[in-house]
Amino acid sequence: MEEKKKEMKTRKKAYNKARRKAIRPWKGLTILSAVLSVILIPALIVLSIFDNTVAAFVGGTFWELQNEDKNAVYYESDFNSVEEMNEYGLEICKQVEAEGAALLMNENNALPLDKGAKLSCFSNSSTNLVYGGTGSGNIDASKADNLKTALEKSGFEVNETLWNFYAGEETEEYARAQGGMVSLASASVSEVPWDVYTEEVKDSVASYEDAAVVVLSRVGGEGADLEFKEKNYLALDENEKEMMENVAAMKADGTISKIVVLINSANALQVDFLKENVYDVDACMWIGDVGISGINAVAEILSGEVNPSGSLVDTYLYDNYSSPAMVNYEPVTYEGYEEGVIPENASTYMIYQEGIYVGYKYYETRYEDYVMGTGNAGEYTYHEDVAYPFGYGMSYTDFAYSDMKVQYNASSDQFEVSVKVTNTGDTYAGKETIQVYSQSPYTQYDIENGVEKAAVSLCGFAKTDSIAPGESQTVTVYVDKRDLASYDTYGAGTYILDAGDYYLTIGTDAHDAVNNTLAAKGYTTENTKGRMDKDGDASLVYKWNQPEFDAETYSVSANGTKIENQLSNADINLYEGTEQEITYLSRNDWEGTFPAESLKLELTEQMTEDLQDVQYDPADYEEMEMPTMGADNGLKLYDMMGLDFDDEKWEDLLDQLTFDEMVTLIGDAFHWTMPVKSVEAPGTRDENGPQGLTASLIASDKTQMDATAFTSEDVMAATFNVELMTEVGKIIGNNCIHAGVSCLYGPGNNIHRTPFGGRNFEYYSEDGFLSGKMSAYETGAIQDKGINVVMKHYALNDSEQDRIGLGVWVNEQAAREIYLKAFQAPVEEGGANGVMTAYTRWGCIWSGGHRGLMTNILRDEWGCTGKNITDNVLTTYVNGVDGLMAGVTIFDAMLPYVTDQLPEYEEDPVIVNAMRTACHYNLYATLHSAGMNGVGENTTIKTVDLTVLVILRIAVAIFAILFVLSLVMWILRKRKFKQTEIYTSYKEFKKAYKSERQKES
Repeated sequence: MEEKKKEMKTRKKAYNKARRKAIRPWKGLTILSAVLSVILIPALIVLSIFDNTVAAFVGGTFWELQNEDKNAVYYESDFNSVEEMNEYGLEICKQVEAEGAALLMNENNALPLDKGAKLSCFSNSSTNLVYGGTGSGNIDASKADNLKTALEKSGFEVNETLWNFYAGEETEEYARAQGGMVSLASASVSEVPWDVYTEEVKDSVASYEDAAVVVLSRVGGEGADLEFKEKNYLALDENEKEMMENVAAMKADGTISKIVVLINSANALQVDFLKENVYDVDACMWIGDVGISGINAVAEILSGEVNPSGSLVDTYLYDNYSSPAMVNYEPVTYEGYEEGVIPENASTYMIYQEGIYVGYKYYETRYEDYVMGTGNAGEYTYHEDVAYPFGYGMSYTDFAYSDMKVQYNASSDQFEVSVKVTNTGDTYAGKETIQVYSQSPYTQYDIENGVEKAAVSLCGFAKTDSIAPGESQTVTVYVDKRDLASYDTYGAGTYILDAGDYYLTIGTDAHDAVNNTLAAKGYTTENTKGRMDKDGDASLVYKWNQPEFDAETYSVSANGTKIENQLSNADINLYEGTEQEITYLSRNDWEGTFPAESLKLELTEQMTEDLQDVQYDPADYEEMEMPTMGADNGLKLYDMMGLDFDDEKWEDLLDQLTFDEMVTLIGDAFHWTMPVKSVEAPGTRDENGPQGLTASLIASDKTQMDATAFTSEDVMAATFNVELMTEVGKIIGNNCIHAGVSCLYGPGNNIHRTPFGGRNFEYYSEDGFLSGKMSAYETGAIQDKGINVVMKHYALNDSEQDRIGLGVWVNEQAAREIYLKAFQAPVEEGGANGVMTAYTRWGCIWSGGHRGLMTNILRDEWGCTGKNITDNVLTTYVNGVDGLMAGVTIFDAMLPYVTDQLPEYEEDPVIVNAMRTACHYNLYATLHSAGMNGVGENTTIKTVDLTVLVILRIAVAIFAILFVLSLVMWILRKRKFKQTEIYTSYKEFKKAYKSERQKES
């Protein structure tokens, strides 16, 4: 038996070897191909769904031009080479900073510094500047000079020991966090504690005694507002205070001569440390986010090579919590909210209870009422709150204004305001910002009807040329009379001119303008017993009288459309679904109406209904015929060249679209506009760009390097130079052409409602008029290069808290005079041809689903004929049918919500007709874009798949086929093996061996 056992082992070994030789290769190949198929098939499905995202990150396109016409270049570069374009971009960015940086204090002419001065740069931020914000507006400033390099280029010597200390390993743990969202970066200031400084580092300062340059940086970005609840991120933290105390001590003991502070932040820093100047600061300058080359301009300002001429676009405060908006700057959950009653993202709201009194319009108006003893202003002390007013900015020289003249031009309906500006200094040439402010009468009618009036409102501005010492320049500013009208929400329901006295004044800033107007009314510091803090100049004021109330002249838009209330469902006082009311802040009773806390809103039956994800109901619309689809009319998009939007030929073209093509064009658009084969329409590449093309989603490294990273938008606005904004737009447009981008998600036109807005860096200012004017010139120049501009975020995305679904309640006067005004001028004056909608709700209704906002105001009143795109579709309430019915034409959809939803309505003629209208706008926008370059009379479009998806499909096919073949071979070889001698003899021996063992047992 022992011999048979050994033989059994021998036979089994030979059997297994033969079986493995016959079967294992096919078995292994079957398992391998099965595993790879299981991995690759889901990967192919997922990547096919997210093909737009894949293309954005790794490159690729969805179409090719066949019979491309090389002579069909409708929009071309202004530059002979990429290098020339980049150099010009660097120069313009530098000039923006040079004219945007605002000098806030300059005790005893501390600036400019002597040439060759020896400097010590203090703070962790000095080695880690903020060049731009984070998130989708992120820019590539990797090749920008740092502060040390910039200072050295301007002839300064920089303390190497101190610089290396901040940049070295010993302080690495205190470096500002790098992240895609501000929530990763704003939790702490990350300044180096003073006890970490070594004696060697502190001793090194004595050899660089001319000045300490202290950099105070703050960073903002998409996804979160700056911290204001648990702590004030915009105030100095304890480590910064300790650093400032020790720097001040060094000045006191003679180690350093001067202290210069640079505020490197797009969010207005709380400057209470300058109130009593406890740290003995000599000079302070706001520089914002400096972009790719702005820091070089800062160095040149410090050296005196450049004379600063920037003017603040935000009110700088000693207390950032003093604004009435701060009382209502935290989302509140509706009373009665329970999970499942309404969508979770609809559960919070924010009330703009301050109405029109945002930024300087609050501080200056309350100040005027305090001076005049009106409006129950209380014991209001302006300078307890305000450090530097809106429009403020110093120079190295002085300017005087004289010979103000105003003439009304009836044909243009404009006031022509001229003034002589004289450089009264004797050393420096410089530029000066001329600011024109208006004041409308605040009447009994206004009090009774809830119309609010700011003491001053910016209504015109200009920038002088560089004026040499002793020289003068006469500047004319054109003020549209329409901009002096007020929106009357609760009375006439349109724009009105009250009867009474109107004032136009030129001021160096908003506060100077108020004092000038007060002077024209007869107020002085003496007769107000010091309530007025400075005597104004009545010679810089023009008064005219409106003899009677007028609710007709400006009740029609510049586009010829009747203007009437469109936003009542966002105002609790007019919303028909509740009896609750809001008391908005009023200058008729400052003390009595100043918000004390957020009003608690209780969900009602109507609100619950209005807050559901989809609002569309076909019963709300009249019956209509299904449009023609898939016709063979032989037209191409090219054939529409030169035709008006309303030309009848468009109907024949649109008849050719298929339903599936419309779904794709409308709903499958994450950073792309898709091609349409039936009309031979090319697709376009779309990209973010509030500070220039972003670094976040462009696939090509080369493209990133060839896009100018500009300063934050507030620095652009602070130049008050529309010609310079035209050059900014020109560079961005050329960058887009070079990058193959035909649609820009930008600029950002929301408002700095508070200093804590996470995305303030990509918005211009706290003032709707200034934001709108600067944007009009920028967008106009971008579009001149054939780049579709979709300004974001339309509208009320003035904070990042709960932004995906937050309900904003606001009255129509504030909406039109503050928040929408920043979008209006670019459309009406700059020809901006589209917007990106906000995630926010107007009351209960999503911004993109609000017809009053999207169609009645944007399309009809303002005359916008471009594509309106949503922000990234990350939630179901940003839905196709509501958006289409309101005026959205394209969905920036990373997720397939819209392409999944629209086919459900294929038999609904209301929705299909809305889809057709949306495609009309989208195709019209493409036709007037650089995306048509190369498309000639005989050019056709070939739709293609991304290379990575083609490779993946091939791999899936190969491994699927391999799996089937190897499985078949495995089965066949297994059968064949069973017919071999070794198989049969082994099985027979095994059977006999097993039988004998059973007998023995």
